[in-house]
Amino acid sequence: MNIGIIGYGYVGSAVAAAWSDRARVRFHDPAVQGSAPLSELVHDDVVFVCVPTPSRPDGRADLSAVQAVLGELAAARSSAVVVLKSTVPPGSTVALSERFPDLALAVAPEFLRERSAVADFLAPARLVLGFPPSTSAPARDRVRTLLHDRFPDTPLLELDATAAELVKYAANVFFATKVGLAAELAEVAGSLGVPWDEVRRGMALDPRIGDDHLRVPGDDGLPGFGGRCLPKDLAAWLALADDLGRDATVARAVHLANQKRRGAG
Repeated sequence: MNIGIIGYGYVGSAVAAAWSDRARVRFHDPAVQGSAPLSELVHDDVVFVCVPTPSRPDGRADLSAVQAVLGELAAARSSAVVVLKSTVPPGSTVALSERFPDLALAVAPEFLRERSAVADFLAPARLVLGFPPSTSAPARDRVRTLLHDRFPDTPLLELDATAAELVKYAANVFFATKVGLAAELAEVAGSLGVPWDEVRRGMALDPRIGDDHLRVPGDDGLPGFGGRCLPKDLAAWLALADDLGRDATVARAVHLANQKRRGAG
């Protein structure tokens, strides 16, 4: 297959690493040397969109980069199946398919850690794939074939697009909660004169808990969570809950506690 990648940060470069030995892969990102013109990607078999969706001041995800890319692909009458790897709020892919009805869209959220993106992408625990109703059966089969050929032994969970988007946010809200709770438990352990690493090792032996997201401090030397994903996605989750009129008490408490621990609140 011919594979195009739009956006060549840690997600886009991980996508390239996965398929560079078995497909013709080109990327478009004007900020990165070697970028191909977008016009050269529009008729590839599959185009992965890996552009940022940063937080707006109100916490909602800014989808302007995604919308701009899809607008360019639609204007060029792209025949590619366009797979969104960018993190978009639930309902976005369906709305985008209605705005750009001539594009065949799919969403395949990524679950990468920035510090080990390529390794995580090459050895996923699961693949999550979603389609809006308008995506044709042949377009769906093209994406399924691409994923199955590269990851034949990895469980593939195929959902509708909104459910697939929700899996990504729900997972990151859970991880944020786990990091925040670990920081709180570590503070109590410190008050008792107990090394947190000893407590963490005892907890991690329980397979229901595991060792991920329990290190205090984290990789950046601070308690709580920072980085690009967890703060952004937690803020977007809270905005979504507000829009739906839902009480996100636990997630909001995690957000406020993390702001205090990180010196931002």
